[in-house]
Amino acid sequence: MKTKPLALALVGGVLLAGLPAAVATADDDDDRRKNVTRTGNYTVKKGREINGNLTVRNGNVIIRGEVDGTVRQIGRGSVTVARSGSVDGRIIERGSGDVNVKGDVDGNVVETNAGHVRIARTADVDGSVKERGTGNLAVWRGADIDGAVSEGGSGRKLRR
Repeated sequence: MKTKPLALALVGGVLLAGLPAAVATADDDDDRRKNVTRTGNYTVKKGREINGNLTVRNGNVIIRGEVDGTVRQIGRGSVTVARSGSVDGRIIERGSGDVNVKGDVDGNVVETNAGHVRIARTADVDGSVKERGTGNLAVWRGADIDGAVSEGGSGRKLRR
């Protein structure tokens, strides 16, 4: 008689133990959707790809994988394209955060508010880089930018 409750408890424990893995897998599958919209911090992991636009409100965006579409950050937060990261589209930052590019961007990089734009020496930007707000625009020697580099706000353009 004691085996039945023990067996039920064991089966229930196995099911509950598998629940976090199922939740994490469902969350990871979101990367494959056409468009991704999030509030809060969001990271595209290395080896992952988003085939559509990525919009994040009030959070930091870190791209270590690939985004095939426009990346938008709105509100508080920054956008970082890591060395391993790639964006085949534009990056638009409309909040108070920064844009940091260390990887590849096949499109324009635009910051329209108080944040800074930093293009590292490892960056490859096939487009223009524009800072339109009060932040500075810094480009490190060795960075490859195929378009115009312009500071249209009250900030400064720096070559490092």
